[in-house]
Amino acid sequence: MGFDPEKFRKEKEREISATYSAMRKRSFKFLFLNVLIVLAVFSFLFFVRNVSPQTYSNIVDTFQLTIEIPKPEYTAPEKIGARVYIVNTKRAERNFVISDFYFKIYNNSKTIYEFSYSNPVQGSVQAQGRRLVFNLEENVFLANLPGGTYTIYARCKINGKVAEISRSLIYKEEILYGILSEPYYLVGEEFQPSVYIINRTIHPVDIALAKIIWSYKGNEFQQYVNENVKLYPGESHAFKASTKFKAETEGIEEINAKLYFQDGTIKEFKSAIPIAKNPEFSPKDIDFNIESEEPVVVGKIPVIKVYLVNKMSKERFLKIDKIQFSIAKIGYNFEINNRRVYCIPFGRSFITKLEKLSFTEPGVYDLIITFVSGSSKIEKKVPLAVAK
Repeated sequence: MGFDPEKFRKEKEREISATYSAMRKRSFKFLFLNVLIVLAVFSFLFFVRNVSPQTYSNIVDTFQLTIEIPKPEYTAPEKIGARVYIVNTKRAERNFVISDFYFKIYNNSKTIYEFSYSNPVQGSVQAQGRRLVFNLEENVFLANLPGGTYTIYARCKINGKVAEISRSLIYKEEILYGILSEPYYLVGEEFQPSVYIINRTIHPVDIALAKIIWSYKGNEFQQYVNENVKLYPGESHAFKASTKFKAETEGIEEINAKLYFQDGTIKEFKSAIPIAKNPEFSPKDIDFNIESEEPVVVGKIPVIKVYLVNKMSKERFLKIDKIQFSIAKIGYNFEINNRRVYCIPFGRSFITKLEKLSFTEPGVYDLIITFVSGSSKIEKKVPLAVAK
């Protein structure tokens, strides 16, 4: 029997078709398996993020406990805060009875604070909402803790069943050093920087400084100090340079300070000195935003920081004549004047903290920021939410 080309072609087509069919099935299986793996990882991460013991308690009769802390790290002598909430996980309002409430803060060596309340408390929580159960700051002023990791623990019975939760925070102690100067200088200006020292520990600190060696543009200057200063927690002290330096060329220069203490310790650090030919007197393309270290609540002085945002792709040297902050609803007015601000491209710069601000009623307030520099005037309205 001779060779049949047509039959050979058909057999090869069937062979190739079967091979590709098997490959497609294997590819589909691998793709399906990969999709399952991705979904499993996503589900696991979602589950851990939302019901981790560090965030939410076990679910008890559709309720959970959660501990809210303003930030995970504090530095002495800051006061710490924590709030315990009961959370309704259902899409309908639910009633609850909380009893045998217990709260404590502790580390490896001892318990720092304990609170307990055994009597039952009734209430309700709106659909998928939450309700405050305990506010640490309303019960105790807790600050100046020894450095370390602390655990915040809360436990209670919700409708007769136990729920418990814990979170951790870090409390640090450190002495901060740095160089204090203007945000920028103009070519030809002379400046006298200062070395600052801040005690962020829980104990008084004796600073015995012998001398400072300043370095700028390749030149060194020795400043003999021989001064003893006691800094209590939260206090700071500045040692002003006894000589003046000159901003000679446009650009970013560095100044170096080396501190020699009387016990032989040496601390060294640097600071950037931006130098410009001229400032912008009527700037545009800027914005403002605000940040609060903690939730803004009624009856408590908020810590609200204001930042200037550079919306351009170049560094900016701004000369501010005036920035006014006002909230008409409560008759609030605060103003700063004659400031220099240096901004990196598309960056932001700290401007000020709002002073003497407090609220007596919850709600949303309009903070009006009015910026004046030369012939430029920019006004922005920022909503500020205040809780009970």
